[in-house]
Amino acid sequence: MEFRILGALEVRAPDSTVLAVGGRRQQALLAFLVAHPGRIVSVPRLVDAIWDERPPATADRQVRNMVGLLRRLLGGGPGRVSPIRTDGPGYLFGGPEVRIDVQRFTALVDAAAQPGADRVARLREALALWRGPALDGLPGRALSAVAAGLEERRMTALERLYEAESAAGRDELAITELTELVVAFPLRDGLVRHLLTALARSGRHVEGLAVYRRYADRLAEELGLDPSPRLRALQGELLGAADGDRVGSGPAEPPARVPVPAPPPYPRPAQLPWDLPFFIGRAAQLAAMDRYLAGTGTPGTGGPGAAGPHRTSVLVITGIPGGGKSTLAVRWSHRAREHFPDGQLFADLHGWSPAGRQDPHAVLGAFLRALGVPAEDVPGRLDEAAALYRTTLAGRRVLIVLDNALDAEQVRPLLPGTGRCAVVVTSRDRLTGLVVREGAERIELADFSPAEGRALLHRVLGAERVAAHEHAVTRLLDACGHLPLAVGLAVVRLRDRPQHNLTGLAAELAAEGTRLDVLDEDGDGPSVRLRTVFALSYRALDEGAARLFRLLATSPAGDLSAPVAEVVGGQDAAGSARALRRLANSHLLTEHAAGRYRFHDLVRLFAAERGRDQESERSRDRARDRWYAWCLHQSAAATAPLLAPRRSRVPLPPPPEGLRTTAFDGAEEALRWYDGQRANLLATVGHAFEHRNDEVAWKLPALVWPYLHRSGRHAERLALGRTALAAARRLDDPLATGRTLNDQGHAWSTAGDLPRARRHYEQALDQVRAAGAPAVEGQVLANLGGFRFFSGDYAGAAEHFEDALRLLPADGPDADDWTVRLCEVSLASVHAFLGRFEAARARAERLLAPELGLHEGILGCSLRNVLGVAHYAAGRPDEALRHFARSLAVSRRTTGFPDQQANSLAGLAAAQQALGRPAAARRSWTAALDLYRQLPAHYRAPVTLLASLGFTPPDTDPPTAPFPTAPFPTAPLPTAPLPTAPLPTR
Repeated sequence: MEFRILGALEVRAPDSTVLAVGGRRQQALLAFLVAHPGRIVSVPRLVDAIWDERPPATADRQVRNMVGLLRRLLGGGPGRVSPIRTDGPGYLFGGPEVRIDVQRFTALVDAAAQPGADRVARLREALALWRGPALDGLPGRALSAVAAGLEERRMTALERLYEAESAAGRDELAITELTELVVAFPLRDGLVRHLLTALARSGRHVEGLAVYRRYADRLAEELGLDPSPRLRALQGELLGAADGDRVGSGPAEPPARVPVPAPPPYPRPAQLPWDLPFFIGRAAQLAAMDRYLAGTGTPGTGGPGAAGPHRTSVLVITGIPGGGKSTLAVRWSHRAREHFPDGQLFADLHGWSPAGRQDPHAVLGAFLRALGVPAEDVPGRLDEAAALYRTTLAGRRVLIVLDNALDAEQVRPLLPGTGRCAVVVTSRDRLTGLVVREGAERIELADFSPAEGRALLHRVLGAERVAAHEHAVTRLLDACGHLPLAVGLAVVRLRDRPQHNLTGLAAELAAEGTRLDVLDEDGDGPSVRLRTVFALSYRALDEGAARLFRLLATSPAGDLSAPVAEVVGGQDAAGSARALRRLANSHLLTEHAAGRYRFHDLVRLFAAERGRDQESERSRDRARDRWYAWCLHQSAAATAPLLAPRRSRVPLPPPPEGLRTTAFDGAEEALRWYDGQRANLLATVGHAFEHRNDEVAWKLPALVWPYLHRSGRHAERLALGRTALAAARRLDDPLATGRTLNDQGHAWSTAGDLPRARRHYEQALDQVRAAGAPAVEGQVLANLGGFRFFSGDYAGAAEHFEDALRLLPADGPDADDWTVRLCEVSLASVHAFLGRFEAARARAERLLAPELGLHEGILGCSLRNVLGVAHYAAGRPDEALRHFARSLAVSRRTTGFPDQQANSLAGLAAAQQALGRPAAARRSWTAALDLYRQLPAHYRAPVTLLASLGFTPPDTDPPTAPFPTAPFPTAPLPTAPLPTAPLPTR
C-alpha cells in the first residue's frame, strides 16, 4: 500500500486503486501518522494536529473513532492489513508492505550524496515524486510545520541538483527550469545564485543583471536586506562581462552600476564555533527560524508578531537537556551568516554549568572589544557598558548567539536596542520573561524522530553496517529515548569500536538499571555525560520541586498532573501544580497537554537514581503505597456512576490518612477522569504485579472493567484480566479468583469467544462456591444466563437468571441492585425471544415504573426495545416506533453501548417500514448495519427476531466491508435486544 504526502494526501491500494479517505479531520489524522512512520504518536498529539488549540471535549474519543474508520478502510481489502496499530499511549504507523513517498524521496537524496553516484539522475528521480506543495489542502499548525520541513528538504534537493548540473556543464539546460523556480520562490538565495551562475557561464550577462536587480529590489522592499556577499560578487562579475560585451558597439550610455560595498571601517567579528559535520534533521525548525528572520511567520508559541527590517529579532531555542539546542543554533547561524555582513558574535553564558554562569558585564566587554571598542573605553558599570553596546550596534547588521543562558536577566543586557540585528538564545529554561517583555519567539526542540535517528546512524556508520543489523536499530533508538545527545553517544561508541555492532549495544542498553552507565562510558567531558547534563538542571531546583522529581520516578504513573503529584509528593494541590511547572520550565518534564506532564525515559532513570540516593526506603514505600491507595479508591468512586449506586463492590481497605479523593457528578465526568488516568492505571496494575502487591493487582482491574467495557477497550481488558487472575491465584484466594474469572468470562463474551467465556464462568462458579459466597455466586449465574442466552438456549437462560435472583440479597452489605435489575430485565427479553410477547410487555412495563428509576438508564433502553418488539409483534407499529425512538435517544446519550443503539435502529427501521416510510426505514437500517458490523456475530439476533415477525431489511450498499456472516440467518442468532450478557455482574 502506498501513501503520498508530497502533494495532496493520496492513498493507493496494492492494485493502484486510489482509496477515498473521509473528511478533512480524518485526512489530517492519517497525514500526521504518515509523516511520523515507526514512531508512537500519542492521542494528545493527534488532537493538537487536528484541532490546534481548540479541541472539543470529546476530542480523544473522536480520534479513536476516526482511527477505527481508517483501520477498516486501510485493512478492508483482500490481503490487506491496516498499517495503524495501537501501541501504548498512542498509535504506530508502518509495516513491511507500506511505501511512503517521503521515505523514497529521502533514500534517493541520500543515494545522490554517495561517492560515484549519478547525482543528477537520483535527484531528478527524487524531485519527480513531488506532485505539488507538501500536504496540500490540509490546514493546522502541526501539519504546517511538517509541510514546512518537507518543503525545506525539497529546496535543498533542488539546489543540490543545479549544483550538479552546473558541475556537469549543463548550464544552458538548467536556465529554463531555474527561471521558473525563481519566479515561484523569488527570495530563495540559493536558486537565484544558481540562475545567475548559469546565465554568466552561458554568456547571457545582461539577463543575469536583470535577474539580480529584481532580486535585490524585492529583498530590500520586503525584508530590508541587501543581497549576500556571494550574490554581490556574482553581480560584479556580470557587470564586468557585460561591459566587455559592449566594446566596439558604438557610443552607449553605460548602465547604472550597483557598487559592491567597500569593507566597513570597523572589525567584523566571526565568532561562530565549529559547525557539526554530521548535523541531521531539524528541517522544520531551521525553516521556522528562516521565516522569523524574514518576518514572514511565527515559528513557536511565543509573543508578538514578526520582525521587520528595523527591529531586532530574538529567537529562543529551548528544550530538554541533551536535545541539541546549541547544535541547532550554530547550524542555523552558519547558514544565515551571509545575511549579517557586519559580523557574528558568540558567547557561552555557562548558565547551566558547574563553573557557574558568565557575568553579563564580562560578556559585554568581550563583545565591545570584538566590535572595535578599545579595552580602555569599555565602561566599568553594567548599564553604561550595555548602552555603549547598543550604540555600537546601531545601524549594523550583526548576528548574536547567546548559548546556554540561565534566565532572562542574564540575556537582557546583551540585546541590541535598534537596527537590523538578530539574536539567537539557547536555554533549558523557557525564558518566558523574554517572550513577554521583549517579544522573543520560542522554538521548543523535541527528540529526534525515528527517521532522524536512523539518518545519523547511516551518516556516521555507513548504510552497509547499519543494514547488517537493521532489526536492532529501533531498539537502540528507543533505548536512547531518541534524545540527540544519547543517540550521538551511542553512534560515536559504535564508530570508535568497529568490532562492536548495533545488536550488541542495543542489548546492553536494554537493561534500565545500567543504561545511563553504558551511555556515559565514553563521554570525554561533563558536557557529553548524560548524568552531568541532567544534574545541572536538577541542582537548580528548589527543594520542593527536587523532592517531587525524585518521588514521581518511584511511582508507575507516566501521565503526570497536579492530582497525581499531590498524591505522590504529599504537597497540597497548589504547591504540586507549581512544582510541576517548575520542572517543566527546566525541561525535566515535558508538558504534553494543558496541565499534564511526562518524563523523558532517560530523565526518569536519572530521577529514580536520585530517589534511591536521597530518599529513604520508607519515604519511597510511603509514596508508592499512597499512589496504590489513590488508584483504588478514586477508581471505585469513578466506577460507581458507571453502573448503579447499590451494587456489590470490591472490598477495599480504608484509605491512608489525608488521602483526598474526588466524587463524580455522573457517568460522563467519571469517563473523562478515566480517559485522563487510563495509562496510569494500566501501568499501575503491571507495577503492582511485578512488585508482588497482588491485592492491588487483582482489585484495580476489577474496578476499572466498566470503563474499559464502555470505551470499547476489550484487548486491554483481556490483558488486565490475565494479570489480575495470576495475582489472585498467587494469593490462593478462591473468592478473588472467582471474581476475576467472572470478569474475564465477560471480556471473552464481549470479544465474541463464547466457548472461552463459558469455561471462565464455570471455573468462576466452582471458586465462589468453594469460598462460600452466595451473593457472588448469584453474579456468576447471571453471567452464565447471558451465555445461555447468546447460545440460543432461552429456557436455560431463564433458569440461570431465576437461580441468580434467589441467591442475590435484597439488603445488607452484599446487596446488588444492579445485578438484580439486570436479571429481571433479561427475563423480559427471554419472554420476547420465546414468543411470549404479552408476558414480555407486562414485565417491561412493571420494571419501567418511575419508582424503580430504570426509565433513563441503559436498562431502561433495553426495556424500551422489549416493548417495541412486543408492540410490533402485536401489529401496533406506531407504538413500537415510539418505544424504539425513545430507546435510541437514551442509547445515544449513554457511552459504551453500541449494541443497544444498533438494536434500537433495527427496530425503528422495522416500525418505519410497517408504517409505509421506506426512505426513513432505509436510513435507520443503514445506520444499524454499520454498528452491527463493529460487533461480534452473536449481537445480531434482534434482526432475526424482527424478520420472523415480518420485517424485510431494505437493500443497502455495503458501507465499508461485508458482514462476516449472513445478516439474516434462518435460525435465530444467540443474542438479545438488550445488554443482558454484554454487561457483567459481580
